[in-house]
Amino acid sequence: MTFSDPKNLLGSVFAELESGNDDAASFVVESKSSARNEFSVRRASLNDALMLESIEREAFPGMTPVTRIGRDLSRQNGLYLTAVRDWRADEQELGPRFAIATKSEKEDDSFTARLRRNVDRYVLDKVNRPKLPGDYIAGFVGLWFVLDEAHIVIIGLREVERRKGIGEQLLISALEQAVENDSRVVTLEVRESNEAAIELYRKYGFQEVGLRRRYYSDNGENAVIMTTPPIQSDDYQNQFNGLVEQHADNWGWVSRPGFAAPEGWEPEPEPEPEPTPESETAAEVPLSQEAEQPSSEAEVSDSKLSESEPEPTSDSEPEGEPEKES
Repeated sequence: MTFSDPKNLLGSVFAELESGNDDAASFVVESKSSARNEFSVRRASLNDALMLESIEREAFPGMTPVTRIGRDLSRQNGLYLTAVRDWRADEQELGPRFAIATKSEKEDDSFTARLRRNVDRYVLDKVNRPKLPGDYIAGFVGLWFVLDEAHIVIIGLREVERRKGIGEQLLISALEQAVENDSRVVTLEVRESNEAAIELYRKYGFQEVGLRRRYYSDNGENAVIMTTPPIQSDDYQNQFNGLVEQHADNWGWVSRPGFAAPEGWEPEPEPEPEPTPESETAAEVPLSQEAEQPSSEAEVSDSKLSESEPEPTSDSEPEGEPEKES
């Protein structure tokens, strides 16, 4: 199996190992495969359509949307997967229309843009409030299953979520679902100039098999057609499983359809809440004394403590995300 090491990190580590540097040894054995990634992958539903369309606009600015996400989510031979995590407190405080806006829309400081955001927040969100998904969506991948082939039609990521291994995880999940669907090969199109994405696909066994000239509507760029070897073969599965393990080592394991958790993994127990002063006092009073104490509802009511609530915790270089169809 061939490992990708574009920054030559392993080469420098091995050089330090030869010189007897113990810190390098700990670097080699360190792995995140037993830690859970904050993102998980789940199947998309119609309730996700607004968010997915927003991500599509952000990931592919200037292109005419042709994916028709709402329609694809309902088609029998289609499957969309999303990379999700819990919403953070500050991500919803300005309203749902702001939450689903693109990065450029949020950062536009013109008078017109600020006026529109205020109208959205104080008028439209109250009159016709968009329904947000139950979790925050960082990116998604769409597949069509046609005969014995699976076709990746789009992978899109929020700009702020690039360089986190999410695009690669979505590709992994798409390949896993293609195997589950008994597909023989997986195909996709990618911009001829997107070298980072092409390198990622080569890493997972995709090979260039053709060219679609002037395929992209925004600038007439050519699209490279890439296809995997038979994904059900033992050779491909051995290589693929090794790459999945490598991804988990780098980013932590990801819960996804068909993979809930590594064998033997158990979530960390939640810390027990610290006892309140009232419960500590009650625990220290002997039962015999407790019986002698006079009871008074008025006293109990006046002695309640006001506890403060805890504060909420809170690539455009491509990561290697595929290009959408146009």
